[in-house]
Amino acid sequence: MSERVYPDWVQKQKTTGTTVKKVGNNYYLYKHSSKRVRGKKNPVPVDTYIGKITPDGIEKSGAKKIPINDAEVIVKEYGFSRSVEVLCPAGWKEPLGKNWQKVLDFIIVRESPESYIPQIRKVPKQLDPHIQLGSQKTALQRRMKKEYGVDFKELRQLSSIYMVSVSRKKLVSKISEEQKKLLERLDLKLEVD
Repeated sequence: MSERVYPDWVQKQKTTGTTVKKVGNNYYLYKHSSKRVRGKKNPVPVDTYIGKITPDGIEKSGAKKIPINDAEVIVKEYGFSRSVEVLCPAGWKEPLGKNWQKVLDFIIVRESPESYIPQIRKVPKQLDPHIQLGSQKTALQRRMKKEYGVDFKELRQLSSIYMVSVSRKKLVSKISEEQKKLLERLDLKLEVD
């Protein structure tokens, strides 16, 4: 497999034992390791999220906290994550049984590392070895496309919709006209409680 070529400002952050993943137009840095799993012939890769790579450096994982006077402001990605969460088809959940929420949260956070979901629920660092992430993600997108006519690629345009928490009051950032049209087509309302 050939080595991917990234812009210099991204390549500069990649060190031994780390890997870079590109999601949309963003780059994310992960600590790359592996572990032995009983019953598996080869070690299983384990990637641990470090942060988002920007031209100014690495934005460490976790919420962005901005002090404003005596208030604390937290900004997390909301549009893409919430849409996938709401549109998750029952037919995809059923075969996973009680594990469906963990698998869905894991998929969403892998697709959107700045997601609001870890703020409200504990997301596993990895899935049980018998759950195949790639096939689950593919099955989820296939069912969403069949039932709602939309997949992750189209929903990515909602990634710039943020949940903003100001002293425990939650707000949704501005939604563009194009985003509004997609939300209306899917009959989705991005409200926070």
